This record gives sequence, structure tokens and C-alpha cells, in this order.
Amino acid sequence: MRRRGTKLRREIRFFSKVKGFIAIPLLLIGLLGLILPIIPGMLFLFLGVILIAPSLEEKMKKWLQKD
Repeated sequence: MRRRGTKLRREIRFFSKVKGFIAIPLLLIGLLGLILPIIPGMLFLFLGVILIAPSLEEKMKKWLQKD
């Protein structure tokens, strides 16, 4: 039973690192997209933020749906 717990912890740490490696480039592309009109910056910014802080997803959805 103890082995299974350590394996799960390792997998969780690995997943957290992968999320970070994906989120940081998305945020950088998003910031670059705010400057360059060719790249859709807001999309990449939102994706990066959702990966870093999933709790902000609902707030961003509500903000985007405002009239």
C-alpha cells in the first residue's frame, strides 16, 4: 500500500511540472500576441492562466460573457 502512495505522489509532482512547462510558454506567447497582431494573444494568456490557476477559469468565463 505504501508503494502505491509514493507512486501516486511521483505522478502528481510530474504532472505539476508538465503543467508548468506548458503554461509558461503559453503565457509568453500570449504576451507576445498582445504586441503582435498576428498571434491571438488573449487565447494563449487564458490557457496559460487556466493551467496555472484552474480556480480562475469560472471567473474568466463570467468576465468574457458579460454584455
